[in-house]
Amino acid sequence: MAKWGEGDARWIVEEREDGTNADNWHWTEKKATAWSEGVLKTLLPNLATEDGKGNSCQTTEVDSIEGDVIANCRKGKLIFFYEVVIKMKWKGETADGTKVNGTLTIPNLSEEQDIDDIDVNVKLTSDETPERRKVKDLMRKKGADLIRVQLEKWLKQLKEEYAVDLVKPTGKSATPGGATGPAKVAAETKKAEAKKSSGGGDTSAVPTKSKEAKFVSFSLSEEFSCTPMDLFQAICTEDRVRAYTQSDCKIDAKVGGEFTMFSGNVQGVFESLEPGKLIKQAWRFKHWTAGHFSTVTLKITDKGGKCQLDLHQEGVPEAEAESTKAGWKANQWTRMKAILGFGPGLGFSF
Repeated sequence: MAKWGEGDARWIVEEREDGTNADNWHWTEKKATAWSEGVLKTLLPNLATEDGKGNSCQTTEVDSIEGDVIANCRKGKLIFFYEVVIKMKWKGETADGTKVNGTLTIPNLSEEQDIDDIDVNVKLTSDETPERRKVKDLMRKKGADLIRVQLEKWLKQLKEEYAVDLVKPTGKSATPGGATGPAKVAAETKKAEAKKSSGGGDTSAVPTKSKEAKFVSFSLSEEFSCTPMDLFQAICTEDRVRAYTQSDCKIDAKVGGEFTMFSGNVQGVFESLEPGKLIKQAWRFKHWTAGHFSTVTLKITDKGGKCQLDLHQEGVPEAEAESTKAGWKANQWTRMKAILGFGPGLGFSF
């Protein structure tokens, strides 16, 4: 038996800042099921493709996500276990304009298989015809490829972002500085960009963007059966946001206050608030380039018993513009109407 003080140093925990798990030697665990559900419900809907012959299809909504996702750390190494079944709806259109509806199932999302080997089982709920089968095959092939790309994004976020805090700093490694929240990042980025545009000052805080990266703007409008103040409060009240997104969120509705939605997959800062009239946000998806925020402006107009919401969003990566636009409608506004009673919602028919 080793004498006191002469044993394996990894088991000696006295006088260590993280003495409960010295050098990350012991097994620690973090459940990621709820977080994964929020991320996947954001990544998987509204994936559209076509075959160049007039046939087209797209995913619409996630019906259910069942299973478990767990991140573990042992001896400083991250280990992931997940076994998940995902069920979704999809829609499409044949070359002659006939509407097509169907379902799809991902039965084997597991750490035991590469994402490229994940099955996507596609079925028709519309009456089957030769032309509709072409749309079904399109979803089974090209649609499934789009789904696998999104699953890769989820897995990357799980490994590189969600589980990173399982590995604690040790005496052998530098202690990281304080966490940098969205408000601080957004403010520092804007200050640095302002200095850069004026030709002076340190620009190191500006996030490095690829020379080929392109950013676009878009506008959307939607009518709601509620008062302007009801809509304003629905966007700015944590309990209401949690209700209609059906995922974890944090909403600090004040100028400079931070918000996160869909279990942290959407994050940002409130920049301006006029109750019942205007909301301006620095807004980003978590997987965007570090430090890059788009600008979202939401204007609410009274329509006498109803109201209109006009959204303008600037600085969206071009490759994600369409999915971002579709996400506003499918993941927020349609659900807001259905769950909060602001109009007909969850009507995914053509």
